[in-house]
This record gives sequence, structure tokens and C-alpha cells, in this order.
Amino acid sequence: MDPALPKLLQFDRFALDLTRERLRAGDQEIALRPKAFEVLRHLAENAGRLVSKRELFEVVWPNVAVTDDSLVQCIRELRDKLGDTDHLLIETVPRRGYLLNAGHPPVAKEHDSLPPPERSQTPIVGSVGRRLVLWSPVQRKRASLATAAITICCLAAAGYLTAHLWLPSSANALFTEDDARRITAIAAEKELPLPPFQISRIGRGVLPEHRRFVGIWVSSTGFVNSNRQFMLVITGAEPSGIVTGFTVRGPPRALSLVVKPAGATHFKARVLGDSFRYSGPNSEREVVMTADRRLEFNEVFDTGVIVRVALDPVWALVEAEQKAALW
Repeated sequence: MDPALPKLLQFDRFALDLTRERLRAGDQEIALRPKAFEVLRHLAENAGRLVSKRELFEVVWPNVAVTDDSLVQCIRELRDKLGDTDHLLIETVPRRGYLLNAGHPPVAKEHDSLPPPERSQTPIVGSVGRRLVLWSPVQRKRASLATAAITICCLAAAGYLTAHLWLPSSANALFTEDDARRITAIAAEKELPLPPFQISRIGRGVLPEHRRFVGIWVSSTGFVNSNRQFMLVITGAEPSGIVTGFTVRGPPRALSLVVKPAGATHFKARVLGDSFRYSGPNSEREVVMTADRRLEFNEVFDTGVIVRVALDPVWALVEAEQKAALW
């Protein structure tokens, strides 16, 4: 066996060349950023197993402090390059991690060449020489998803979707079921893919100037020029001034600078006065609270282009706490 032969991880219609650190689809080479490649490599090497976020951070960013946004951006890039729009190839397990869909049957014997395999609904993993082959049941899962989608559409027509599905993880005295339904309805109207989230009571050690950011903020007309809809869901604040939450973008518009599909991204940032900042893969983001208690989201790209959107509060922690105190 030629030791110079590349070691390949093959899954679906893709091949991950571990020797040359390249991703290919047939004869086409797909460019990936180094960190995205490492994330895909670890998921492929552990295909069929749930890989926790912590494990990915330890493998891809050892001894480096990074936010969840770094991992989310890598997963987003991988899904975009793999055409995994329905998130079936790389599956998200909420609040736990990610899973590359493939099984793990016994290792095959070594051979000098690998004939093109026929697709099967049964996941197959085999090692041939220095080549590791993975076939995932994506087509079968897509068929199941289509059936589920039809069912959801029927339920939505009956008014069930808004009332019962896609609500945050849990309601409580501050963020009630009525609040959840109202926010869900707003998100549905604006085509914003609201992620599962939970807003709990914030500790007394969190200063008022920090806790005032906790809430849900949504655009009325969307980003300036493009009108793409946007939502900020800020779910937590720490005594250190760290706030966490999600940015939620609606479908891109004709003039959108960012043309990626609608989606939600987790972020973590530190409040400084009336604003907080954090970094994305190709931009810097700043969120400023104005005198009339609105938020302005500004994104400055590496090219120097700036996009901004104004956000109105549709639910605020401070108001919910004041209301609860009156009961």
C-alpha cells in the first residue's frame, strides 16, 4: 500500500482529504476556512455520534477562549458549502452539540482500490486501505422531513402552530406563555426563524444598566436599504456585564449585503455604557441603546461596508419584573 495515498473521509457525495486538508464533491474542490475544516473533520471522524460543543471547542480551539458564535459560524459555513439547507447531514441537537448522520458497521478488509459503491438506505462505514468511507441516510431522512412538513402545514392551517409549536424552552412568571405566543406570532409574520430559548430571572447582582438589555427587540422596516427583517433575543446578563442571546435574520432581500438564508446565531458580548460589541467571521457588530429605549444594530464588514437596523422592544425584562412586583 502506497503510504502517500491520501486518507479520505467520504460521506454523502463528499470526500474529505485529510492529507491535503481539502473538501471535494466529485472533481470539484470546495474551499473551507481552516477552523471549519477542523470542525468537519472531527464530526466526520465521529460520524453517527453526538459530539458536544465542549468537545469541539477543546479539539478545534485548544487553550483558546472563544464564544459559541465561532462554532456556530463554522457550522453555518459547512452547511452552506455542503448544501445542507435542511440541517439533515449536520444535525443540531439543541443545547448539546452536533451529529454527522452516518452509522458504524464493522471495518472492511483492505483492498488496493475502491469501486464506486451503490447507495443504500443502510448507513455504511468501511475502511479500504487508507480510505475511510461513510454513507449517511440523508435521503431517507429528507423523505421523512417532507412528510413531517406536510403535517406541520396542516396543523398551522388550523392555528395550532402559533399556539403550540416553536415556543421557547419554557415559560415562567416573567416570560409567560402569552408572551411566548405573541413573540412567536411576530416572528412568523416577519419570517424570522425563532430559535428555542429560555428567559429566567436575572440575579440581583446584575446592575440595572446591564439587565435593561435583556429582552426581545424586532425591526419594523428591517435593515436600511435592503429591508431584511431582524430580531435580537437577549436572554441573559451576568454581574460581570456579559450579555448573551441570539441574532435572528429573516430571508435575504434583493439589496441584502448578507445573502445567506434566514437563521439564528448565538452571541456573547460585554456591555460598555449604552452599548455592547462582538465579532463575527467577517464583521464587527455594535448594539447601541438609544435615549428612547430602542436598539440600533450596526454591522461593519471587513470591506468597510456598514449595515444598520433599528429595533423596537416587544418584551423587556425590566418591565416584566416591575409588572411581577405589582402582583
